[in-house]
Amino acid sequence: MSKVGIGVVGCGFVGRGAHVPGLKTIEEANLVAVADPDDYRRNRAVTKHEVPKGYKDYRELVCDSDIDAVIISVPTPLHAEVAMAAIEQGKHVLCEMPLAVSLEESEKMVEAAQKKGVVLMPSLTFRFTPNFVKVKQMMQQGVIGKPSAVTYREFIPASDLATQWAPDSWMWDIDVSGGPLFTLAVWSIDLFRWLFDCEITQVHSTVNYTKLEQFGGTLGYDATATVKLANGMSGCLQYSGSVASSAAGSSLEIVGDNTSVLTATDNDKVILLAEDPVKTEWNVKESGPRMWGHEQQDAYFVQCLQSGATPSITPDDGIKAMLIAEQIAKTT
Repeated sequence: MSKVGIGVVGCGFVGRGAHVPGLKTIEEANLVAVADPDDYRRNRAVTKHEVPKGYKDYRELVCDSDIDAVIISVPTPLHAEVAMAAIEQGKHVLCEMPLAVSLEESEKMVEAAQKKGVVLMPSLTFRFTPNFVKVKQMMQQGVIGKPSAVTYREFIPASDLATQWAPDSWMWDIDVSGGPLFTLAVWSIDLFRWLFDCEITQVHSTVNYTKLEQFGGTLGYDATATVKLANGMSGCLQYSGSVASSAAGSSLEIVGDNTSVLTATDNDKVILLAEDPVKTEWNVKESGPRMWGHEQQDAYFVQCLQSGATPSITPDDGIKAMLIAEQIAKTT
């Protein structure tokens, strides 16, 4: 295969903002088409990024013979429907997370992909985010000794979430989509599994949902989960989608048995706190679709398809993150 023909279904925040521009920079990829029922979103992607074809109906895109693989960036409740259509046409699939709204739907996607002999890869971009990649490299170099504890905190402004998803959106209906906490927690859960190459074996969580009338009735969330990893490490995951813009941010902290601490803030900074020197800081900031690893991930996906290699990121990784997210997000 010379270049891999790619179609992107969904021209919203992630599809048009990350996947489409990222694919245009990947030498092995040929961005053939995008699909979106919204004329404005679709035409904007086609025009701005010079995409050859724009389809109103994703069913036309998955039938396009020039397309080898489909990237799915539509609302979560539509993931399974679009993925199954693409797989049926023999297309490889990179699917945004969560893979689907339920374990049952996810397993049907996996089974269909196996029968067709195509790749189904979940979009787990934290494995490609620059500062998390550097943190893993530094741990492998032994800079903190053996890691003993990890904490991740993610505060997303309620106003940002309300801008991305309208009050009547699927996002805020827990019965339809699993809700915002389930939807957004999967990446950090997978981050723990990937960083330490082991499973999360215990989860204890508390969660509070708050209807935010000032944003039209969107659903704020606040949750804390303590987890145990198979290697003996203790962990903590803290989430909020109820905060002001001034409180926005994410941070990862890893304690090592040599008393050093590695921290990663947002998507650009890595700090080593040790005895000598006391503090060392790296700025690994990337711009555009490389910021959270979308371009790097898409390049990896395309290169695997081109070479015939099996991606190291499997549907099982996506399902395991979903199962832990369900435990954290449940109210009882």
